[in-house]
Amino acid sequence: MLTPFVNAMRLVLITVMAVLSGCSLLASKPEVVDTQAEVLGPIDPALQQGFSDALVLLRDEEYVEAEVALVTLTTQYPDFAGPWSNLAIAQNKQDKFSAALVSIDKALVQDSEFCQAMSLKGVILRELGQFKLAKEQYQAAIACNPEDALSIYNLGVLSDLYLHDEVSALGYYQAFLKTQGEEQDETIKSWVVDIKRRVPEPTPEIEVNPGADADQKTSEPQLAGEEI
Repeated sequence: MLTPFVNAMRLVLITVMAVLSGCSLLASKPEVVDTQAEVLGPIDPALQQGFSDALVLLRDEEYVEAEVALVTLTTQYPDFAGPWSNLAIAQNKQDKFSAALVSIDKALVQDSEFCQAMSLKGVILRELGQFKLAKEQYQAAIACNPEDALSIYNLGVLSDLYLHDEVSALGYYQAFLKTQGEEQDETIKSWVVDIKRRVPEPTPEIEVNPGADADQKTSEPQLAGEEI
């Protein structure tokens, strides 16, 4: 059950993060959800409509138009983290990585515990070649939300392709597959088999759940996101 925060400066809206993983989005119009309405009352209808329209543009991969719409929203409503994070997505998709980093940092200024924004910052830092910082950001995202399977996967890719740390990559890939239950991705399973051929010693399983403190952080989510 969502428990609203009382700080208006941290109010956020639903954000479409699935575009980061290359997964398809739902065909229906994205829903704008205010998780703090019980405390703060309804969001400005103009913000709701503008943000919903921008999410549709992101879903349809109209990234230039989405960026224009989200720049307008962040100018008019700078205290909302959701538009800033989605502006970063639109910019990231256009390879505007430096601009995307500025936008995601502004989202995190408004909401320092915005778990999905932490994960997105890791993606942007990776594109900027700041691999160690990207790793730290993915780890922060998992500490914020231990069920963040996408960040676990991204840590595997980062370790494998960018940091050339096969031992860590193997651990993260295995941890990611574990989150998938019985329907595990065959491609990633093949990566695990391939790495195991090259890693001479047994690899201890990586513990990606940081424990009780992280559980406390995720007990009061500040946004609702579409499932990936």
